This record gives sequence, structure tokens and C-alpha cells, in this order.
Amino acid sequence: MRFFRDNAHQQHRRSPVRPTGARRGLTLIEVLIASVILSVAGLAALELLARSDSSSLFARRQALASVEVERILSDAATLVKSQRSAAHSEELDAANAAEALGGCVATVREAREVMSIKSADGGSVRVPVVRLTAEIRDPSGNPLVALERVVPTAAAEEAP
Repeated sequence: MRFFRDNAHQQHRRSPVRPTGARRGLTLIEVLIASVILSVAGLAALELLARSDSSSLFARRQALASVEVERILSDAATLVKSQRSAAHSEELDAANAAEALGGCVATVREAREVMSIKSADGGSVRVPVVRLTAEIRDPSGNPLVALERVVPTAAAEEAP
């Protein structure tokens, strides 16, 4: 039994002894450095959240603009088929488009041309068409989306 007591006594003696006057805890400079590091990390996280929110808004605006430009091209094609001009420009607002597109500008341009298409028998066919181009720009003037559609305007003719 004495062996166990001596061993326990020796282990106690080997444990580090704090010198008198040693203090526990952190110094003021350590606390300040830690708070600066945590502040920088917090600001970086907030910046990342702000960027992802901005990207999400841009993606939503682009998706809504794609749907809106399809609708505008469909309406323009209907006007062309009824022999009327489809070229126009309009500012989008909540009354005629999604709220996220408020302040954006939609523009439709048309160009009349004749397309020559090769037929299966080796000849070619001429088809009068109107090339419609619709574009939506954000309030800053940057393009969000642009689409083009070709609309035939008359019956095809054999090319000479």
C-alpha cells in the first residue's frame, strides 16, 4: 500500500506549480485582437449575403424579362400577320408587367426581308418575312434579355 501512496505523492509533485503572481484569463490586447478578427469575419459574411441577394434579384428579373419578351413577341407577330406595324417602345410598370420589371424599357424592332430557302428538289423558295427583335433593358439601360422571331408575311414563291 505504501507504493500507491508514494506514487500518488510523486505525481502531485510533478504537476506544474504556478509561480506566485501568475494570473489566469486573457489580457486586454488578446481580447481586442480576437474581437477585430471576429468583426472582420462577420463583415465578410454580411458582404457575401448581400452579393447573393443581389444575384438572386438579377436572376429573378431576367427570368421575368424572358417571359415578358416572349409575350411581347407574340403580340408583335399577331400585329404583323394582320398587316400592321409592330415596332414600338414602352416603359414597363406593374400594370403591364411583373413588379420586378418596373422602370424597365421594352423595345420591338422589325425588319422586312425576303428569305431564300432551299427546297427538297434542289430549287429554292423565296419567302417574304418580318424579323422581329424584342429587347428589355433595365432602368440603367443595361440589356436584360433580347429575343428574335421571324414571321412569314405572305405565301412562298418559286425563285427564278
